[in-house]
Amino acid sequence: MIVETRRFGNIDIPEKDLIIIAGGVLGFEGIQKFVLLDHDSETPFKWLQAVDNPELAFVVMEPFIFCPDYQFDLSDSDIEEIGLSKPEEAVVLTILVIPEDPKKMSANIKAPIVINQTNKKGKQIVLNNDEYPIKFYLFREEKKSQGGR
Repeated sequence: MIVETRRFGNIDIPEKDLIIIAGGVLGFEGIQKFVLLDHDSETPFKWLQAVDNPELAFVVMEPFIFCPDYQFDLSDSDIEEIGLSKPEEAVVLTILVIPEDPKKMSANIKAPIVINQTNKKGKQIVLNNDEYPIKFYLFREEKKSQGGR
């Protein structure tokens, strides 16, 4: 399948790589078909590219890279909705905000995206945990202002 993108041009994506995010991503609920693209092999960044909207792509990464103690539980209904049968099937991603000053880069660890890598079903989960902010700063000087986390 050919996917038109603003950043990468037209790319050929195998149908098996199509990810369906139930309910879409917050603010973009009507868009549910995505593909996950590597930024490059030297960084942990990836792109969650909308299939039906060439302009829409989120920079994402696994939160465990910058927050090793990050953990949460999924509800039974979320597990059922994305068809998880074991934790190893899950890929957890957080959406990054990269401002003009990259030292102020933040990740939304309040609402991770969980993808079942076996069946390619995913969902953005809004956590009921005040410990995890919408803006978790990745760099040390910004982290100090959020209580050292």
